[in-house]
Amino acid sequence: MKLALFGGSFDPPHLGHLRLTEYLLEKMALDRLVVSVANVSPFKTDAESTVSDEDRLELCRRTFTDPRVEVSDYELRRGGVSYSVDVVRHWKEKKPKAELFFVVGEDQLLQFHRWRQYEELLSMATLVAVRREDATPKETLEAYLKDRPEIGKRALLLDYDPLPMSSTGVRAAAAAFRDLKPMLTPGAADYVEKRGLYLPEKERAMIEDVRTRLTDFRFYHTMCVASCAKALALRFGADPGLAYVSGLLHDACKELSYEESLRMLDDRGVPLTPLERRTKKLHHQLTGAIYAKEAFGVPEEVSSAIRFHTTGREGMDLLEKVLFVADFVSDDRDYPGVDEMRRRAETSLELTMEEGLRFTIEDLARECRPIHPDTIAAYNEILLSK
Repeated sequence: MKLALFGGSFDPPHLGHLRLTEYLLEKMALDRLVVSVANVSPFKTDAESTVSDEDRLELCRRTFTDPRVEVSDYELRRGGVSYSVDVVRHWKEKKPKAELFFVVGEDQLLQFHRWRQYEELLSMATLVAVRREDATPKETLEAYLKDRPEIGKRALLLDYDPLPMSSTGVRAAAAAFRDLKPMLTPGAADYVEKRGLYLPEKERAMIEDVRTRLTDFRFYHTMCVASCAKALALRFGADPGLAYVSGLLHDACKELSYEESLRMLDDRGVPLTPLERRTKKLHHQLTGAIYAKEAFGVPEEVSSAIRFHTTGREGMDLLEKVLFVADFVSDDRDYPGVDEMRRRAETSLELTMEEGLRFTIEDLARECRPIHPDTIAAYNEILLSK
């Protein structure tokens, strides 16, 4: 068996990592490739990650899905600083008959002689150095291996054309609410979005606060809406950061009791119509807007989007439409017709809102329940605009 070990922090694993594993599997005719998720790199002892070890493992599992690739948590279970020689020793003991290869980048090769017990590592595995064609000249690497024959006789140099991306770049993109799909597999991108990974500190604080206010079911819906709102904002030109925050906070007060929500509104002197006073389902968009303002000082457009995400209203701005539609078509929704609603949302917020408002009006009328005037006004406006 030809088995290669590919280690790293994978914080997060991206399409560049995936492409490299595919290259190694085919170029070296490997039977098995182990993605070894590092605990603490000896070269990054001051580094701090905002995600858990479990998150990094799950991201790896969602990235490396080839059956020939195994995602290993050995280093995490072992704990402490990750030294490569310990990893190789573990796999040598586990697979004594396998021909082992240990993969490093060209930058790591040039300092390999400084690695802990590198001679022992080379006695157990062949070193595979992957060289980017636009980076260190091949002559430099070959000279290094010639000057250090104890390394050179146990090393392979592979030329490789990588994708222009890095984990640092992915983290920056996530923090800036950019689209992650060009950098991550769909499963990994979805996981980052739904878990709120790599966000700025303020948004992470929002997530933790909202988590304490909601049941697991409602919290999952919240994260789905936040992710969907960001995607819709990127599609239709709204601010993706504001859209994400609007989705994150839109149901923050959903599980207050009728008495609690009414007290919150009355204490702040919020004027209520008889319908709003009697209908608890209408409270949470009002209390949610207050909470978002008071707890996190969100801008007016965010509190307004939350304020009208249930009823809609005449004259909705782009962010309000984004949140309204996201609440209808988020991934967790499974009502009859939701797939058609999602197809509409790919091309038009207004067409999706029209169907959503019609759905709401018909549902309320069928149950002989009153309909909020803002909902009727929003529906009429869309029809008249056609």
